[in-house]
Amino acid sequence: MNGALQEEQSHVDACYRLLGDLETSLDSRIEATVRAPSTGTGQDLRERDALLEVLLQQRRAARAAHARLCFGRIDLADGTSHHIGRIGLRSADGEPLLLDWRAPQAAPFYQATAASPLGVARRRRIITRGRAVTHVDDEVLGTTSSLVALAGDAASRSVEAPREGRMGDIVATIAADQDAIIRSPLGQVTVVEGGPGTGKTVVALHRAAWLLYTYRERLAKDGVLIIGPSATFLHYIEQVLPSLGETDVVLLTPGQLFPGIDAREQDEPDVSRIKGDIRMASVVARAVDSRIRIPGHDVTIELEDGSRVSVTARQLQQARASVPRRAAFHAGRDPFLTSVLGYLGADRARALREDPRDAHVRAGHVADLVEDPGVRRALNLMWLPTTPEQLIRRLLTDPGFLAIAAAGVLRPGEQARLIRPLDSAWTVDDVPLLDEAAERLGPWDPAAADADARHRRERAQELQQAQAALADTGAAGWIDAAGLIDRMAGRADVSTVAERAWGDRTWVFGHIVVDEAQELSRMAWHCLARRAGRRSMTVVGDLQQASHPAGARDWAQALEPVGGRIDLHRLTVTYRITRQVADEATRLLIAAGGSAPVLSPVRDGDPVEHSACRSGALAALILQSWQAREGRAAVIVPDATGSAIADLLCQASDAFGRGDAALDAPIAVLAARQSKGLEFDEVFIVDPRAIASQARLGSDIYVAATRPTRWLHVITLVDD
Repeated sequence: MNGALQEEQSHVDACYRLLGDLETSLDSRIEATVRAPSTGTGQDLRERDALLEVLLQQRRAARAAHARLCFGRIDLADGTSHHIGRIGLRSADGEPLLLDWRAPQAAPFYQATAASPLGVARRRRIITRGRAVTHVDDEVLGTTSSLVALAGDAASRSVEAPREGRMGDIVATIAADQDAIIRSPLGQVTVVEGGPGTGKTVVALHRAAWLLYTYRERLAKDGVLIIGPSATFLHYIEQVLPSLGETDVVLLTPGQLFPGIDAREQDEPDVSRIKGDIRMASVVARAVDSRIRIPGHDVTIELEDGSRVSVTARQLQQARASVPRRAAFHAGRDPFLTSVLGYLGADRARALREDPRDAHVRAGHVADLVEDPGVRRALNLMWLPTTPEQLIRRLLTDPGFLAIAAAGVLRPGEQARLIRPLDSAWTVDDVPLLDEAAERLGPWDPAAADADARHRRERAQELQQAQAALADTGAAGWIDAAGLIDRMAGRADVSTVAERAWGDRTWVFGHIVVDEAQELSRMAWHCLARRAGRRSMTVVGDLQQASHPAGARDWAQALEPVGGRIDLHRLTVTYRITRQVADEATRLLIAAGGSAPVLSPVRDGDPVEHSACRSGALAALILQSWQAREGRAAVIVPDATGSAIADLLCQASDAFGRGDAALDAPIAVLAARQSKGLEFDEVFIVDPRAIASQARLGSDIYVAATRPTRWLHVITLVDD
């Protein structure tokens, strides 16, 4: 081992010893905190829970830091040196042994260039396998050395390593332009546009980690939301943030933006185009309004006892006018019903020769009328309660109801395309419609309301009993009754921000990251804007790869619902894709009607292979190529025939995997849309013409052809 390797190996060993000591210390502190005696006060218990959560977070970060703990070093012109790694570590005497990559002092590792060295005399990248240092790459700044070339060399080492089925990290190889994006200010919409392999996804994830580190106090309360295009994609990246020391983020697909729904089905392209159009917001609004059916005439209601009560048309209009103009549907229902019931109670008092102006008299009659089936039926018909699921399901299955809501907004042919069977599964493009309906309707859940009322009564009884017990023992002055109840019942809220935000549709996040953002429709952006009230987002995508019929064509237009300042960055250098793969992907894209992207590969690779075979020989052809090479592979298939091809391959060998298990198999079988954002050593494109024809301007074939880091194999199927 040469001197540099030995020097860095000694330092890396010392870092791992410190990391082990840190984990041992954290485990001891966690155990001591759990076992610590309590005074029993609510404040004491809350402080202990808060400390425990901090310690658990630190332990999670320490465990996640084991992979490539130390990856860099900067030697400054003043003679000092700093090692850079996943977390910060200090020696027993307080000296920093490792700087957290997100710390301001570590920024020159990424930002220094030959033209602007920022006080850095030498930058060293430390490459490890496990805990062993295998290479060091030194760059002396202030000379004519090429930063891009050296960064490309380090990136190539990472890219050419075999894939492991999850996204790797680029902390050690972040270039200056990428680092500038990562460290941009919090309160803006940062848009990162770039072709395949330019690092935009990993830059976005590292930005999320940097923001959580830098603005911890501001983001700890609101959390960070990351939107990925598919469950497969989220499964792919889920190890990246923990490896950077961050775990409290919410990961969702566009099909999960409505709590309780996990939509994975895709509509036909022409249906997606209609559902994604912003006109659907008006259709949903009118569907909600149609649930208000206040008669324009006097209404008489026969009660259960055979008597009658009446309300005039004028009184009904006055009750309608009592509702605030901007109130949500269910929020407006209560004041309307309260007013109408008041008029009915007064009418009942007059019929019984009582004083209708007496509030107590009216209240007594209203209490009786509320329980009468005839009154409840009549009032419900005037202001029909519903849920978002009920409303949207009826809108998409009842032609008459859709015609009322969409008249003058959607053409008859568009309305006809939206209608589907009643038992249809929710689709990804239904989710923004559900969210729009929920926003217009406002909360309403009779069962939940009854449960809340019951809980409040039980809670009040528990408090009375606890206070009485504490008074009997003389401890009422130093033990909190509410805290005692929660501790005894195990109800103390120790959930994380991410856990609370997960099921709350109205949660406003401190920052939102949207990957493959070109796939979001106008309605999806409308939905997402409600969760981006802070107007702080990182949006990454490639308009060239847009395949959704209502997907983004222009960032300013797509982000209009969000508002705020847009800071646009473009990445063109790709470390992942070889020149040969990029040329083939561009050729396939242009042949399908697309236009050539701006993409600059820094790596050369093997020639692209072309084959033709019958479907019966497909599995053998793929297995033969895969077995001769190192790494993981993917087979990308057309939408129309993909299921049949996947069946054929999975029956032929256990090496193939599909669906949720695709990434856990040596060879994943995926549709083009499922492969967005993923990377593999070797990719087999099956039936390229079919893939090229299934999306706008050939975007799917371009996505498929830009997934490999090393080998691309294009297979044309011929008739059996």
